[in-house]
Amino acid sequence: MFPTRLGVDRAALPLHGEGVLRTRLRAARWTPALLVTLAVLLGACSAESPDPGSATAGSAKSSTPTESDEPEKPGGLLDPFDPDEPTLPGGVKVLSQDVEGFAPVDAGRYAVRVSKSLLYQFDLPAYSDVHSGVYLNPGRRAGGDSIVSLTPANKRTALPVHPCRDHDPKVVGPTVGDLASALNRQPYLATTKPVAVTVGGMDGLFVKATVPDDAKVSTCQDGAVDIIHDTQSVEDPGTVDRIWILDVNGARHVLRARTFGATKRDAQLVTQLVKSITFTRG
Repeated sequence: MFPTRLGVDRAALPLHGEGVLRTRLRAARWTPALLVTLAVLLGACSAESPDPGSATAGSAKSSTPTESDEPEKPGGLLDPFDPDEPTLPGGVKVLSQDVEGFAPVDAGRYAVRVSKSLLYQFDLPAYSDVHSGVYLNPGRRAGGDSIVSLTPANKRTALPVHPCRDHDPKVVGPTVGDLASALNRQPYLATTKPVAVTVGGMDGLFVKATVPDDAKVSTCQDGAVDIIHDTQSVEDPGTVDRIWILDVNGARHVLRARTFGATKRDAQLVTQLVKSITFTRG
């Protein structure tokens, strides 16, 4: 699930990416109650944040449950941790992907299971939420407005034929470079040239894709912009997807962070999260 801004119709996605959820996380709207998916999430953006440098420094569309629908444990608190996952060294707990909604977490280090043999760890600041155990909302309950998620390896990753006019999928090649180059060539979006990055010791390429501020999104197919096929569409001009395409142990993974407008604070929260990422086998 790629969670949405509160106060707006929210839509749910399947757990790891290849599906969707309405991606609007309005700040006012951050009452206590995310997902990888996700924005996983920095070109050379000095005023906003040192996007690629920060990463290098570091070692569709179905309904979302409403607040009242979210599962609760006795006492009215969500339990965001997977009881079947052992605690990792350093006391790092693995998030539960059975929680079908927003779950608040304290400041600390957590992990998401990406596959049977891979997890990634990261630091979350205070007042953060996670959605479905996969999508990270750093600082959401303090006005944060971003979603971060990591999509597992998929050799059939596709981009829309046209982000606005034609959302039919067009599969890109299987390598990190194939996807980065294809994103950079997309029309309609403002995209940066691929930049070499390292996240958690894994090399890759970074591309930032922005829906222009003056885009007339309402005239697009389904009234939305598609950036990566079969992940959540964009409804708001000015939305930014930061995309790290990583070679993780020989397989292409996509780390994505979506922010709703170019606010320095959200960019900083995303930068800090990405710099803290490490990968764990097991």
